[in-house]
Amino acid sequence: MKAEKTIKSIIMLFAVVITTINSKAQEIIYEKADSIFIEEIICKHATEQATDIGNRITALAQEFIGREYFAGTLDKYDNEPLYINSYKVDCTTFVELTLAIATSKGDCFADVCRNLEQIRYRNGKNNGYTSRLHYISWWISDPAKRSIIKEIETNKHTAEQKQNLNFMSSHPESYSLLKGNRQRTEEIAKFEKESNNVSIKYIPKENIGQMTDDEIKEGDIIAIVTAIEGLDVSHVGFAHWHGDTLHMIHASSTAGKVIDDSTPLADYLAKRKSHLGIRIFRAL
Repeated sequence: MKAEKTIKSIIMLFAVVITTINSKAQEIIYEKADSIFIEEIICKHATEQATDIGNRITALAQEFIGREYFAGTLDKYDNEPLYINSYKVDCTTFVELTLAIATSKGDCFADVCRNLEQIRYRNGKNNGYTSRLHYISWWISDPAKRSIIKEIETNKHTAEQKQNLNFMSSHPESYSLLKGNRQRTEEIAKFEKESNNVSIKYIPKENIGQMTDDEIKEGDIIAIVTAIEGLDVSHVGFAHWHGDTLHMIHASSTAGKVIDDSTPLADYLAKRKSHLGIRIFRAL
């Protein structure tokens, strides 16, 4: 019985190493169930890939509905492997993984892994914890993302926020892999400083009810701009239209799972004082 359990554990938990173009090895950690699930939904939604990327993203995002919300999934390992967990996600890992699947040029799990690394890390390369794009503003401005996503601006982008990122370096005790690690904290602070003193345009929440599906398209990434000092964005999800009303598919900490939110986005934002409005990113 003990041997049987050991074999089952080996089968369920894979840690594989792939060789990248520059011949350096990267560790990828995932469970067999993750690779099976991802390849199954790639095949299931192959037709959307040939038609419309937004509808493909929505169809793939809906496959995650009901999956558990779990904060800090990427901070489990100090050596920063490419960690993939399709059963427990937070708002960022849900968006990253869905986008990696939707924009992958291939049809196998290895293609998604390569795409996820490009999305998650600075210059598309995993060089440890501090190379992870922890802020959404880092994520959208990274050169490696230019072939994957772009930011959308409309005439409803009437508000501006001067970027002043410092939350991580000011609150290292809130991050398990920064707490007590001065070198990492200082490196994060350096990246924060380099990306500051720019003005970011966004759609104020009072304008959300006026938006149309020509301006915010199905499957667009919604990034909620926050008033919390030192942060740029506090939550992300995908745009999903219920008729003429904009909603969001997202990993909700309140619901404890991925949901197709029944609350219209305009109402969702109105209930939270710290939510100032939204930025919109679109997959290419």
